[in-house]
Amino acid sequence: MKLLKAAALSVSVAALSAGAVSAAEIKFSYPVAQDSTMGQTVTKFAELVEEKTGGAVTVRQFPQAQIGNEIQSISSAQGGIVEMAVTTTAGLAAMVPEFNVFQLPFMFGSYEQLDKVSRSPVSQKILDKMEPNNLVGLCFWDYGFRNITNNKRPVTSLDDVQGLRIRTIQNKVYIDALSAMGMNPTPLPFPETFTALETGAIDGNEIANDVTRSTSFYEVQDYLTETQHFTTISVVYASKKFWDGLDASQQDAVRAACAESSDYNREIINASSDETLEFLKDKGMQIDTISAENLQAFRDAVKPVVEEVSAQLDQEIVAEFMAEIEASKSAN
Repeated sequence: MKLLKAAALSVSVAALSAGAVSAAEIKFSYPVAQDSTMGQTVTKFAELVEEKTGGAVTVRQFPQAQIGNEIQSISSAQGGIVEMAVTTTAGLAAMVPEFNVFQLPFMFGSYEQLDKVSRSPVSQKILDKMEPNNLVGLCFWDYGFRNITNNKRPVTSLDDVQGLRIRTIQNKVYIDALSAMGMNPTPLPFPETFTALETGAIDGNEIANDVTRSTSFYEVQDYLTETQHFTTISVVYASKKFWDGLDASQQDAVRAACAESSDYNREIINASSDETLEFLKDKGMQIDTISAENLQAFRDAVKPVVEEVSAQLDQEIVAEFMAEIEASKSAN
């Protein structure tokens, strides 16, 4: 009987240990505040993952680059140090150049168009290119269109941006496009941007309005112009080491949670758009727009960049991507 009891106890301990191993915690890294639209989307994702996996997989958030900026998060996920992160396509393009099709300036005219293209088969092909780099691309979220802010002057024409020192992402397409428009692009890690604006090391920023709000850039910026020159679309990805440790049903659940969170992400961006502009006005920022005629001058300035970048990528993917762009225009 003692032997049987000992055996039974061993089986129970083994079962508990197996259960503990099967429960997985996702350390999720992202660069902005938890109350931003991106932070709210991560919170929604965490709720959905726990719900869809019956608590077998949980998400622990690390906002505001607590465990690394975007580039550091990529490396940490590749090495299995963090399980998941969300990074702009601009940050991932050094690894998968085809992400640069999302960076092409003035490519998308609306969120509806962006959503159709980012959820198309060709966008999934681009996500799949991450896997040889020990990452699994799951879905796209975004921060909203990027706009110009600065402390020098209102911007309503191409002439107004000439010579402005504008912080941007370390991405060649961003840098070349801003240079083509006459700006002086200054790549900086996101956490360093506020201080650089505050001290006058740079004149301005190009970023989504929600980030201007959530990161309090309005405290150190006077003017905002809705140029919508780039979209800040981002990729949600997992460490392949972590991903391969999930069973098939858990992988399906996490993918489904990612896709559902993408819909939520769009809903809250749309819902908060006008209110965010009003908030920024109340904080003292001057909000300007650009006429269709003046905007065409911006578009014309960056055409050589669009042609040069497109020529360097997988031509089959470029053709499919442009076809999706055209199809999304006609659908609208």
